[in-house]
Amino acid sequence: MSPYRERYRRELHELKDLTEDLANQVNSAIDNSVIALCDSNVELAREVIKQDEKVDDQSQKIENLCMELLALQQPMAKDLRRIIGVLKIGIDLERIGDLAVDVARVTAQSKDKIPITKLEYIPRMGEIDRNMLTQAMDALMRGDADLARQVTKWDYEIDGLYVKARDKLLKIIIERPEVINQGTSLLMVNRHLERIGDHICNICETVVYMVEAKREHLN
Repeated sequence: MSPYRERYRRELHELKDLTEDLANQVNSAIDNSVIALCDSNVELAREVIKQDEKVDDQSQKIENLCMELLALQQPMAKDLRRIIGVLKIGIDLERIGDLAVDVARVTAQSKDKIPITKLEYIPRMGEIDRNMLTQAMDALMRGDADLARQVTKWDYEIDGLYVKARDKLLKIIIERPEVINQGTSLLMVNRHLERIGDHICNICETVVYMVEAKREHLN
């Protein structure tokens, strides 16, 4: 293999590693933001917010490397789909990180406030989000389109939990207007976690495109 092609393969491998590392950072942000919310842990919430700069930097590295490969290597067929796919996945991962930060901000801004209700649905939504992301990245690394399709089935449970949490919070707000601000914040948390599931489904659709060269709507 020529040094030129060897460098190309090395950069493709680097792109894979950068994407996996970004997914790990984002998954940790989801986990810590939900833990901070449930435990009213303001310091942990602030740490999630602080770490978002690293997520943004990593996302930018992925974008830069993708653009460099597209411009200088002129990839064809499967390699072209791989690079375009990783570029799209990087965008979804960065947005998931932003949503995790939005969850953390709710905790960071609610210091010393008494929780208005037990959070019985939101922790489960966060857990499913993390499991979905882990499996979606596994599908990406293995090039497994069928696994990517299976991952999206979890989104139905997230949607069901979203409706239950929304209805419960709206009922509390109606019955206790004095907690409308806290209730509205939790409604936003609920929405952020539901949107994370949607972005993971986007990632799975991209994996199918990368592997099979066809587009499917999986969400």
